[in-house]
Amino acid sequence: MPQNRAHGVIRPSLHPVWSQSSIFTSFVLCSLFVLFVVAGVLAVLPERLLRRCAPWRSEILAGVWGCLGLLALVGAVCRLEGGVSWFPVFGMDGPALPMLVLLAFAGGLMGVGQRGLACALTGLAFLALSPLVFGLLAGTALVLLADRGRQGVCLPFAVIPACIPADSPLSPPALCLMVLLLGWAVSSQKGPEAVLPAGIGLFLLGRLLAEVGVLPPVQQGLLMVSGGAVALWGAVQAVRSPAACGILAGVASAGYGGLVVMLTLALAAPVKGGEFFRTATLLATGAPFLALLAALWLSRQDGGLFTPNSAVAQARGSRLALGGSLLLLSAVPPLGGFSVFWSLLNAGEVAAAHTHPAQALCLLLVLVGAACVMALGMIGLLRVGFATFVQQMPASVPQGSRTADDAPSLSSVLLLPAWICAGGAVLITLLPGGWLALVDHLFAGDTPRDFAWKTLARVQFAGSDITLTPVFSVLALAVCVVGAGLLGRAFGVFPLRPAVPGAAAWRDGAPVVQQDDEVQSAPISEPSMPVVWTAFGVLLGAAEQKPTDWPVVEKTSAGARYLQAVLFRTVAWCEAQGMVLILLFLGAGLLLGLFAAK
Repeated sequence: MPQNRAHGVIRPSLHPVWSQSSIFTSFVLCSLFVLFVVAGVLAVLPERLLRRCAPWRSEILAGVWGCLGLLALVGAVCRLEGGVSWFPVFGMDGPALPMLVLLAFAGGLMGVGQRGLACALTGLAFLALSPLVFGLLAGTALVLLADRGRQGVCLPFAVIPACIPADSPLSPPALCLMVLLLGWAVSSQKGPEAVLPAGIGLFLLGRLLAEVGVLPPVQQGLLMVSGGAVALWGAVQAVRSPAACGILAGVASAGYGGLVVMLTLALAAPVKGGEFFRTATLLATGAPFLALLAALWLSRQDGGLFTPNSAVAQARGSRLALGGSLLLLSAVPPLGGFSVFWSLLNAGEVAAAHTHPAQALCLLLVLVGAACVMALGMIGLLRVGFATFVQQMPASVPQGSRTADDAPSLSSVLLLPAWICAGGAVLITLLPGGWLALVDHLFAGDTPRDFAWKTLARVQFAGSDITLTPVFSVLALAVCVVGAGLLGRAFGVFPLRPAVPGAAAWRDGAPVVQQDDEVQSAPISEPSMPVVWTAFGVLLGAAEQKPTDWPVVEKTSAGARYLQAVLFRTVAWCEAQGMVLILLFLGAGLLLGLFAAK
């Protein structure tokens, strides 16, 4: 992420409206810095110091993050770049402001405590111009988000690529390690903070690959294998996790791995479809990102979605917001996930038609793997939707002694963040061209995208006539639904019958009989041990003993418990000395980068 070459690579043909020494640029940069500091302080300040403002802490933080998002949005639209001469540590370059627009949505959902502080430190890291400052701030944020003890020791290694020259031979292995560690961090989170490690990884990877340009095939393969492993890991977690927040964290991890693969193909592969892969990556940071934030936010409220009689699953507003978020995440046309999948298919087709047969076969295999990962992610989304809309009983239907008055309720204030994220996702889905022009600086590209009315509502690739207009698809689907409804009403034919609520227990036709004595279940006979193993136990003198009573097993268990205690004490010390370890790792990375530089 060194800033000396990234500016020229990211946008060589851009002529900024505002110069680097303008008053407006200095005002935006200083305002962003002050607001990030205020957000970080408010997130961890004790309530006794806030006094009467303590009940309004969440609202004040939401306002601060809203101002941050508006400033970043204005700066991204005006193409602001540069910094101030009297404070050269922080500045704005190509990918910083678009990433801050996305971070503002996540920061408004983080709340107080370590999560809010981690979000503020991540924003300051995006504004940092020095690799050391970026590594220190991003590494501290990752440690604050560490879910387990060993994560606090391992995650600081993820920022080492920032301190190594991009053209060093050690950079590709360090990038692969970064992808794997951050994928682990994303999959272990349980809420909106899952997007922070993914954002840090994409920001750093985009900057470094923009400096290098075209990577050798071996290094490309390493990055693609690392991203594919993270994507597969997250997809399997989405299928197997028993909690809704774990399922959505797995979907986030799968999306992060897929973005790494697409970004590698877009910025480091000498194929003609590089602009197509870049467009797919930019689209994936829009509507699917905001929809995932809304779903992650709802999955944390009131015990989660899989809890019996969950308030989130029964509140009408939350069910509607969650259903819309899941649809936007999926590949149902013409929603946000479908736009990404459509761009990816076009990218694979163009790249396979204009490259070597061996590379074309590899690209087809990558597309098949992406389709499999998306299928597994869809299964995870279906699990969340089934648990919310099918398994959960509406509050108006009594169950046993429970009445409608006892149904849990969800405050409308808690639904507002989810509605804001879902509304932003819908807006980006309908106006993808405006979003592509806004985040054009996020990743490097040869052809700049400008704001234009003719491309505001469609996805268009540079140098190609292939376009996608989601608004037309939405209008066509609306016309079909309205026409089907009018025909059904005219002829009295409807494909779906109205649901008939089930009758209460006392109306089933027989009285309820209360039985005091429960029917005793038949004892389950344990399977007998085979004769061979019984004879072998007699030979060893352990016929009447369990395996846990054997001396060898007892000694091995005692040694394992001792090693476990030593490991836990070591991890606790590493957690207490996390900041010192980060500084040591950053210093080691700088020295390693200096000696390994060409």
